[in-house]
Amino acid sequence: MSESAGKAFDLLFYLAKTGEAVSLARLSKETGMNKATALRYLNVLESKGVVERCKMGWTLGLSLFELGSKVPVRQLVADKVRPIIERLARETGESVNLAYLADETAIFLDRAEANRSLRMRSMPGDRLPLYCTGVGKAILSQLSEERIYAILGPGPLEKFTESTYTDPEDIINEARRARELGYGIDSEEFEVGLTCYAMPLRIPSSDFVGAISISGPTARMKNPEIRDRFIYLLKQAIKDATEVLSPHCYLDNISKKAKS
Repeated sequence: MSESAGKAFDLLFYLAKTGEAVSLARLSKETGMNKATALRYLNVLESKGVVERCKMGWTLGLSLFELGSKVPVRQLVADKVRPIIERLARETGESVNLAYLADETAIFLDRAEANRSLRMRSMPGDRLPLYCTGVGKAILSQLSEERIYAILGPGPLEKFTESTYTDPEDIINEARRARELGYGIDSEEFEVGLTCYAMPLRIPSSDFVGAISISGPTARMKNPEIRDRFIYLLKQAIKDATEVLSPHCYLDNISKKAKS
């Protein structure tokens, strides 16, 4: 990357991090550029509609959002997280899934499987209900109860197995439980014989809401030692995925460079 392009991206990433109008003085200080240089790049970016000037300073422009809307979620998220879910599948010997919230369902983005993985009926690209899947409960735990009620409706909900909760009030309680525990549990609620643990995945400075799950045979997944180990590994995977998806690591390097 050329030095000019690098400086332009430094400005864009910093504006994305703050999520608000930023003065030229602050941009100059935080990116390590002098004001004249920063203003020169900002003027070029403004001419392309990528940034905008307002009374309070500078913000991201509409052209950038238009461009971002054309980049597929899979390219932005699944490709970066793929090595992490592959590692998690190797560590656990079970199926590992990546999903995200779209409208009122969870869409499977990707899956990694180990040799002994229990084959699941759902595949990447499938839409899954939020109320009876591990990834769905993890996602619901990140939403307001008002929004959850709007998604679920008055009920009763479709019953997939004998263990499926169909009353919206029970689903709300499950979302609360997932929020408290830090992970959602699907105990044979979507598929008989299958238990799933899932943790929410958020991208800083984004409205993306997703989850990563480990799914396997109930007899194995319910073993307390195995469960605790899987939860630990899942937590580490979420931490690593959040880091690779976050612009903050890059922005932190910018700040360090500016202060050196």
